Amino acid sequence: MLGYIAEYDSKTDDENLLRIAGQEEMILLTRDEELYKRAQAKNISSLLVHGEKEEERLGQLAKTLGISLDIDMVKSRCPECGSELQEASKEEVSNSVPSASLKMYDQFWKCESTECAKVYWVGSHWKQIHHTLEEARRIASMPK
Repeated sequence: MLGYIAEYDSKTDDENLLRIAGQEEMILLTRDEELYKRAQAKNISSLLVHGEKEEERLGQLAKTLGISLDIDMVKSRCPECGSELQEASKEEVSNSVPSASLKMYDQFWKCESTECAKVYWVGSHWKQIHHTLEEARRIASMPK
């Protein structure tokens, strides 16, 4: 949602994660200290992520990596598959969105991936997302 490309696969073994991060020049984010140490030994960019709550983890990422915690729907990516999102009309999404949401909201975005094609809108969950990002920003701004 923040516009960064991320891959997540809980079923992939550590060797494969290290290989992918190295080949694709990605930053390996992990809570596994052993995996972090192995990445460091192989000169793979990595970050040992701390915190029990999402706000704490996002705050650490913002502080350590300098990532923005602002949502820009032009840059946002599908949280499900990582593909780009495209603004869509009510007509385009009418078969994918509950009728109550079609009546209540005017802006919709559709995943460009034909396999995924999920539809998003700024619905009632947006308040929680906003709160999470506000708290993460507060954590990121705290002195070390």
